[in-house]
Amino acid sequence: MHLVDHEQHCIKELGKPFTEVHEFLDQFASKYGMSLAHRIILHHRLGVELVGLLMGPEAKAAAKLHVVDDVRRLPAGPEWFMRLPAYVPTSGQVDALAADMLAHLGYAPNLAGTWARMSSKLKCECGYPGPLQSSRSLGYDEKMWCPWCAAVQTERFVTLRQLTVGKSKNRQVVAG
Repeated sequence: MHLVDHEQHCIKELGKPFTEVHEFLDQFASKYGMSLAHRIILHHRLGVELVGLLMGPEAKAAAKLHVVDDVRRLPAGPEWFMRLPAYVPTSGQVDALAADMLAHLGYAPNLAGTWARMSSKLKCECGYPGPLQSSRSLGYDEKMWCPWCAAVQTERFVTLRQLTVGKSKNRQVVAG
């Protein structure tokens, strides 16, 4: 959707255009093009929670409308996009996408994670509602890990994850 379409939908549903929310969520469209690549960064529940933290609860509602309008659902996180056949970042985009996700979410999944496309849909004990990865590939014991539990636990990511799934594991948090 275009900015004006997002604004009109918010005016209809929420009474205000929330232009700053739409510009924030689509800030990477010019960098990566109007493809799924720009949406992997903020078009999911982690991104919606980030908007809520930065701009408040009304803005969070506008962000949710924006994501659902664009993606037709509210994915839990960036991993959802990686399972889509249409999501194929160019080799030059992978490092930049990861850097942009780290800067905004405090977390970036392994964008080459073909495991995400092939894994069954299980639910991790942390509450992550997506594919799980064998811990063997991560150097851990035989436990299955979701990408969120396997990630470095920065303060921002822990906050967003708690808001998204409502639970937290007792893991060491790294500043950042």
